[in-house]
Amino acid sequence: MSSLMKISIPSLLASVLLIASPALRAAETAPAPATPPAVTAPAPRPPAENLTPEERSKRRKEAAEKRDAKLKDLRDKKAAGTLSDTEKTQLERLEKQASRSKNPRRGGGKGGPGGQKSRKSADGKDA
Repeated sequence: MSSLMKISIPSLLASVLLIASPALRAAETAPAPATPPAVTAPAPRPPAENLTPEERSKRRKEAAEKRDAKLKDLRDKKAAGTLSDTEKTQLERLEKQASRSKNPRRGGGKGGPGGQKSRKSADGKDA
């Protein structure tokens, strides 16, 4: 029995190596998975605080035109009855945005219609 054990252990190891070796070699020689092509983003726009008043006005007009085109598309879909829930929400938000641009707040900023109120110190002077 001991001679049978001496023969079976090496043959068992040899058979395991023969079975596993093609899989190991394939893993070593397999090409690296292809990476998806990088998406090229458009050139970043300069921050708004670096724009001239003319450039700001141009940007506002571009944004308004883009918004109005999307609004028209969504309103057409609504009339056709093909508006999804997401598009319905988007339509409501864009309509609010459009109404705000047509009726801007006077004074701007925080503090109500007149803008921010100045703080007065105890002696009545501005702080």
